Amino acid sequence: MDLVDKVALITGAASGIGRASAHRFLAEGATVLACDIDEDGLASLAAEHEQERLHCVVCDVTLRTDAEASVDYAVTQCGGLDCLVNSAGITPRTLPPTADFEARWDAVMEVNAKGVFLMSHAALAVMRPAGRGSIVNLVSIMGIVAYPTSLPFSDGYTAYPHSKGAVVQMTKEMGVRFASEGVRINAIAPAFVYTPLTANVTGDPEVHAEMRRLHPMGRMGRAEEIAAVVAFLASEDASFVTASVWPVDGGYTAQ
Repeated sequence: MDLVDKVALITGAASGIGRASAHRFLAEGATVLACDIDEDGLASLAAEHEQERLHCVVCDVTLRTDAEASVDYAVTQCGGLDCLVNSAGITPRTLPPTADFEARWDAVMEVNAKGVFLMSHAALAVMRPAGRGSIVNLVSIMGIVAYPTSLPFSDGYTAYPHSKGAVVQMTKEMGVRFASEGVRINAIAPAFVYTPLTANVTGDPEVHAEMRRLHPMGRMGRAEEIAAVVAFLASEDASFVTASVWPVDGGYTAQ
């Protein structure tokens, strides 16, 4: 993959798939601007890569000012912006259990949907005039199919699949609209992956076993497996791919 000398802005880069993507892009020779609200997580990422090609910026993707400031940093301090990876995301399972149902829905939609919109809007302001660029959105198979009733994750009002479904459509709408301007926009829909977002449920042996069983491959995914596809879609190896949603799910959605 030709990512040498490319500049990639990765949100949610302090942990999970975002962090794995930062590792992969650096390994492929890219300059990475790692953005996250987790300052300690960014510091630990920086400690793992003591090199000039990694920049870390604290960013709240729900704030337009932060989104625009992060893109501006990429342009002025990193030399441009070739790729945006929208990996920042939360799930209701990690929010305080006492929060009002409406507040929990709003919080998830703010990060998972509005955050992608704001970051993409800021990045496109740079990519469209340049006539090139790639945006890769991390969605979920739960943006394509419903939660299985065999898992205790949803009561029908859970914002996580709602938010990911919104980004699936955002990917298609923006991808088609900006294809003629040289900007490719795609999404990756992972199945269940070992990340901090699933750590609080894989600790239950019965739930963990059911999560593995639901995948024809008989296991959950690893963050680095998803990051490999992120890097591919960001690269020119995927030059004829846009407005698409790629399930990376061990066969889950083919059933």
